[in-house]
Amino acid sequence: MTDRTLPSARPTLRVAPRGRRATASRRRLTLAVAVLAGCAAAWPVLNPLTAHPGETVILLMPPAFGAFLWFGWPRVRRTPWWKYTLYVALLTPILAGAEYVVATVAGGRVLPMEVFWALYFTIGLRLAWTVWSRTVGRIGEGWRRWGRRQRRATADGQTRRHGDGETRGHEDREQPQQPGTRRQDRGARQRRRQRLATTAMLIVPGRVMLTLFVFLPLALGLMVHRIKIGNRTDAEARGNLPVEEVTFRTADGLRLSGWFLPDRDSDSTVVICHGSGANKSNFVGFMRVFRFQGYNSLIFDFRGHGASEGHTCTFGLFEDADVRAAVDWLKTERPERARHVYGLGSSMGAMALARAAATDTRIEAVVLDSCFASAPLLLRQRLGGIPLIGPTMATLISIAATLHAGASLWQCDARPAVAAISPRPILFIHGADDAMIPPVNMEILFACAKEPKDKWLGPGPHSNILTTDFAGYQQRVIAFLSLQGRHKRSTGDDDHDQPRNCQTGHPLRTARAPAV
Repeated sequence: MTDRTLPSARPTLRVAPRGRRATASRRRLTLAVAVLAGCAAAWPVLNPLTAHPGETVILLMPPAFGAFLWFGWPRVRRTPWWKYTLYVALLTPILAGAEYVVATVAGGRVLPMEVFWALYFTIGLRLAWTVWSRTVGRIGEGWRRWGRRQRRATADGQTRRHGDGETRGHEDREQPQQPGTRRQDRGARQRRRQRLATTAMLIVPGRVMLTLFVFLPLALGLMVHRIKIGNRTDAEARGNLPVEEVTFRTADGLRLSGWFLPDRDSDSTVVICHGSGANKSNFVGFMRVFRFQGYNSLIFDFRGHGASEGHTCTFGLFEDADVRAAVDWLKTERPERARHVYGLGSSMGAMALARAAATDTRIEAVVLDSCFASAPLLLRQRLGGIPLIGPTMATLISIAATLHAGASLWQCDARPAVAAISPRPILFIHGADDAMIPPVNMEILFACAKEPKDKWLGPGPHSNILTTDFAGYQQRVIAFLSLQGRHKRSTGDDDHDQPRNCQTGHPLRTARAPAV
């Protein structure tokens, strides 16, 4: 009787865990819907407090994922609180130290509030990974384990059959194989189970592919939301220049921080646009280019940088509004010093400047230093060398960044912008040793731009031709802008003073401008 009851007991042992798993899955699905509903209810309250909808998503990530884990997995609730406290206590100094190193290298300073946001962001990302590993990372787990048991059973059966005597093997082969018999049906089922067991081997590679092509791009796309590095407050950080601190607001309401440096009675101002991850104190050297040259200069922190509001950097996609806000401030608050406005941008600043100048004719000439042709193209250039998956990853990261930015990253393209700037002149500058943005980007943009235009492939790495050859950089930029001033005087449009010598401040009478 015991032997007869065993077959009926085996299905019970298999079905019960499967039923519990199904119940747990339904409960977690209901919980996920409830968490999403809670986030939707909190959105109208939190979104006005942030500078970008993507920042609101970041703000909701830790409580949303934490609640999902807390109520969805009892094991999480059983974890002692001191372990969570220890995790935060250990992570905080690590992040603060990392920010200190980055700030020291960049010539900035650590902002205590940014350490908190770095901790908050890291915890949110860690919780996102935990949710991913407990949900997507468990897809097909029952099938995978069944397949492993089935393959082991098949291997053990083959071993036992090979250990049988030749006589029994001959007897089995001599038995008639009638179509439709029970033995034939059992063989077909066995082959079907073997195929399913073999297919189950693809579950783990499938999870890896989902993580590589879904979670990783989404996580990297979050990098459009930045941790800011503060401007240094000492006089040296300002280059010992008598700058005036100014603030102004963009069309979408963000407050930007800037420094204005007047130059005698000049009526021409150059707007200086820094690169991604930098701030105005990192780029104060560019203000020296125009010191004693007959040009005022205005440098400001882009949104999500330095002392300006926000934490989102879209590589020029939204930053063109910041450039237009700077020009608005000049025309409104310093009109006598901004009869003529020029622009100099580096890296991301060059992209933002080109996009702004394409539609704002108040910017009369632009200098684009280390500009990339487009954001998706730059990603392909950087990741294209990765075998097999490089181009695909570049496209997926562009899509993820588009989702986080709330606007298409494919619009972050300087090629149509430089074509639209004409007939205003453009000077392209790029470092021959630029490993971050290949010099081919300058050639692409130069080919797209219309006359008048000029280019200079100078010495130095990315965005550092100025520090490699300051005199050469200054001479070329000042000569380029001087040509615009001389053209206006020759047509009677301007009485702009003649620029002065780079070293002495005396009138610059023989400066030769690049042909444009």
